[in-house]
Amino acid sequence: MSSNDSFHYQHIKELPGVVISEARLTAFHFQPHYHLDYHIGLVTQGSQHQKVQHKTLDLVPKQICLMPPGDVHDGSGRNNTTRHLKTFRVPIELMQAALLDSQARDTNLQLAPSIIDQPTHNRSFLQLFQVFDSNQYASQLHKDSLWTNALSNLLFAAEKKPPTQETFSLTNQQLKHVREYCEANLSSKISLNNLAELCGLTRFQFIRRFQKQTGLAPHAWLMRLRLERACTQLAKSNAMITDIAADVGFYDQSHFNRVFKQAFGVAPSNYRC
Repeated sequence: MSSNDSFHYQHIKELPGVVISEARLTAFHFQPHYHLDYHIGLVTQGSQHQKVQHKTLDLVPKQICLMPPGDVHDGSGRNNTTRHLKTFRVPIELMQAALLDSQARDTNLQLAPSIIDQPTHNRSFLQLFQVFDSNQYASQLHKDSLWTNALSNLLFAAEKKPPTQETFSLTNQQLKHVREYCEANLSSKISLNNLAELCGLTRFQFIRRFQKQTGLAPHAWLMRLRLERACTQLAKSNAMITDIAADVGFYDQSHFNRVFKQAFGVAPSNYRC
């Protein structure tokens, strides 16, 4: 390992057991090894050359590598060129939960080491790296939605089956229950589990049906609800902006100010004048 090689690991508290890592490598080679959990890897620069099950897998940008538990593999670059790796370590129980979410027929499915050459999946996992960055703000609902969609769609691709197309949207009654629940809990964290259970759906079903009904992803719809309620309070009360921000579910006033200005073109203080 040269002085130019570096690794960084981050444990995701919202998903116990999930570890994301970033590495910048030139000389470092992974010796033959295996894992006890699933590894989902991508490269943003260069390529990763791997041997597994007597096959060679070459991972390049815009692709994803899925490596199941127990499969012995190595990893190296080409001609000592620099490669940037990003990896998710996912416990088996979370992968099983994703299979249930996506309603795959066989929750004991044995996935094989594979390269998935679909840029949309690559983009989904790059988005996950961004929202899990400790220096960025993203709501729990946003994180849950991205995680569920990314993992479920990856599993469909790994099984070589197209994702089930949701032909249904939420019923009006289901949407009414969701809105009433969100209105009543606006100052609290609202999770994807809460909303899916409220409608009697899996998380994957809920995301698809909700978006078909409303035209927005759940986290975007909830963010707008919070902003609309903030507008009402700014116009009708003399409460401090910090209190209004907390009342509608923002725990950081600078984030509230930034999102509000992005939506309405002015800061909250200017809106109420």
